[in-house]
Amino acid sequence: MMIKKILLVGLIALLSCNKAASEQPRSDEGEKKKPQQQEQKIVVPKELQAYYGSIDFNKTGKALYDDLATLTIEKHTHILGYGDRHKYLYKADRSEKNPDNVVLLYTGEERYWKEYEGNKGYYPTTFNTEHTYPRSKINKEKNSAAIGDLHHLRVCDKSVNSSRGNRPYTEGKGKAEKIGTAWYPGDEWKGDVARMILYLNLRYNLPLNEDISTGGIDLLLQWNDEDPVSYIEKNRNNVIEGAQGNRNPFIDFPQLARRIYK
Repeated sequence: MMIKKILLVGLIALLSCNKAASEQPRSDEGEKKKPQQQEQKIVVPKELQAYYGSIDFNKTGKALYDDLATLTIEKHTHILGYGDRHKYLYKADRSEKNPDNVVLLYTGEERYWKEYEGNKGYYPTTFNTEHTYPRSKINKEKNSAAIGDLHHLRVCDKSVNSSRGNRPYTEGKGKAEKIGTAWYPGDEWKGDVARMILYLNLRYNLPLNEDISTGGIDLLLQWNDEDPVSYIEKNRNNVIEGAQGNRNPFIDFPQLARRIYK
């Protein structure tokens, strides 16, 4: 009888250990949850080393945020008025296939660059300028420079721009469209939008709340991960640096987003 009791106690202990072990998270499951971009090492290309020479990319979080914000503000030496955009925006948003055309945000359509609204003496005028961070949500007294900052201005079909209005961005799938009282920018444009909005936060400390993104910062980080940097974003960064003096670091290094906003 004593031997049976000893064996029974041992069996119960063994089963308890097995159950506890089965409830522990697998190490590979934890790794899957880590955003891949955060782990990527940042290598600064030769042509950008002078611009980012003061930045220690081994930093993370607020320390890296503060350094990049300081750099982005200091490099922004030419503050443009909203009316100045016509001198630069159509070069920034030009098509890779046809430099005489611009590529419209949200739809990807191409239009002849002279078709911008307000171009007197030219017909038709089919597109205007979209503020990805809605103009109505920018405090004009504190952040007037943001209204004419090319880094978040994009050419857009007039009717599409009107449909978006100042709606917050939200989750969706496929093409750009209204979803309830919000706006999905489209699968091909959600990364562009995220990186422009993150720039506005870095440069002007504009809020990243649910009035801008229904999913807050988490949705913007997700879009940045899912939609890689495109030709037009790289072209814009170069053209806008020539116009304003500063760059959008989230286009140069999209993996910065996870390192900063973790």
